Amino acid sequence: MGYGRIMSSLMTFTQREPLTEQEALDYVQSLGYHSLAFDDSHEVDEELHWHEFDSVAIVISGSGSFADETGAVTQVQPGCMVTAEAGWLHRTLAGTQTRVVLGSNMPYEEWSHPINKPPVS
Repeated sequence: MGYGRIMSSLMTFTQREPLTEQEALDYVQSLGYHSLAFDDSHEVDEELHWHEFDSVAIVISGSGSFADETGAVTQVQPGCMVTAEAGWLHRTLAGTQTRVVLGSNMPYEEWSHPINKPPVS
């Protein structure tokens, strides 16, 4: 499998060789980020939103897609890594079924709720 990279002003998408969950957790922690692993499952498209924290998300298993604020769609599979700055507008699309390791520069306990913030008009 080849490697690829897509960049926007607030997000970098990289396709690389798949990592195990433990390898991804170790990688995220090596960045100095707080980490957690979870199943991300969407039957319907999410609303466009942003987060208050910088993050890195690594797909461990499964597949799916997300769209940015322009509507550009990116497919994800094991080995995909999205590095995003706080404020990046995006949404996960229907049909996504993935296991993800997420790292953020803020501990989960400090995230304000709702976690998904609506765009400011």
